[in-house]
Amino acid sequence: MNIQIAKLIFLSSLSIMKKLLDLAEFKLGKDSADFKYFKKMTMDYFYDGLRDLFIKLEENKIVVKCSCNSKIRQGYSDCPNCNGSGYKSKE
Repeated sequence: MNIQIAKLIFLSSLSIMKKLLDLAEFKLGKDSADFKYFKKMTMDYFYDGLRDLFIKLEENKIVVKCSCNSKIRQGYSDCPNCNGSGYKSKE
């Protein structure tokens, strides 16, 4: 069985980000300017970090781009190889 490392990293990161955003929404309120700023910055940090990580993994021939052409900023997808990360383990 081939473990899809990019998929695991991506789904774990999305789960952590979602939990952080849920906590901030609870504390700040969904419509507050503070929450909207926190949400934007959190998403930027997570997605930029993931993109940089996947580029390094690709440079080291651990992952390759997935044929589904998903983009990290589009979030979760139903692709069985990458679930939206845009990368899959090198075969």
